[in-house]
Amino acid sequence: MPSITCPHCGSPITLRRAFNIGNKPFCSRCGWNLGRAQASLEARSSLVTFLPLGVIVLAGFFFFLAARQGGANNPVFLLVIPLFAAFACIPIAGYFSTRKAIAAAKFTVNPDLALAQPPLDPQLQMLQSMPRPRRVRFRFSGNVAGVIIAFAVIGILNAVVFLTVSRPPHRPGNDSFAPFIPLLFVVIVFAAVVLIPFFRDRRNRPLLRDGELAFARVVSQRTVQQGKSSYSSIDYEFKTSSGLKIRGTARDLTNSVFEDMTIPVFYDPPNPDKSVTPCATYLKVSTDPL
Repeated sequence: MPSITCPHCGSPITLRRAFNIGNKPFCSRCGWNLGRAQASLEARSSLVTFLPLGVIVLAGFFFFLAARQGGANNPVFLLVIPLFAAFACIPIAGYFSTRKAIAAAKFTVNPDLALAQPPLDPQLQMLQSMPRPRRVRFRFSGNVAGVIIAFAVIGILNAVVFLTVSRPPHRPGNDSFAPFIPLLFVVIVFAAVVLIPFFRDRRNRPLLRDGELAFARVVSQRTVQQGKSSYSSIDYEFKTSSGLKIRGTARDLTNSVFEDMTIPVFYDPPNPDKSVTPCATYLKVSTDPL
């Protein structure tokens, strides 16, 4: 599982992303983010009630359709019911597991373990020592990596279908564009998810390559609902080399940045409002000397 470092005491913290109803991590050693994690969990407690009801309604509707078509006794259908139950039980188990961990942490945390000046992350130290112009690369991670894998899998399946259709005997009138439809669909998705962010992030390249580096403090993190999907949004503050305090907002593509953490920010000295943090872009500053 991915992990982050506690910004107060430096302890490693495991991120629980899959089926995690309470999306705020916390440190059971010094108590960092414990109150926010509890508030976030309580705000989502209604899902524990409505999720099973929704799954029961969906399973009932599926059972009704199967019964009408005479497939209720099909072994495949009997496997669907445990899948519906697991879909409801896993998030609920995660909710109670997180609630139990928060309750236990309240009796074990020691705020005195928080360091007055936590050590700077080695990656941030490396960025601080890098000369300009920095080397900037496009990183294939997160959703981009998933789309590339899906693109490869569906491309292979499309090739198999095409070879199957093209095998003799070849009858006149069999020529069809249908075998290429899945590949065309994947190309469109690939362009939307990979190529559009790539060209959109081109404006951030000069900042990452030649911009002034500052260390910002994350002042807030929230999950923003956008239709059926959601994303993590962070607010951060940093000071320019002239002492001017700047506040910015960014979409965290890594889902691993939270309150009180220190993050690097690259900004334009003549216009410090123009800034970018690496967690908000698909570009990354390469620390590889080669």
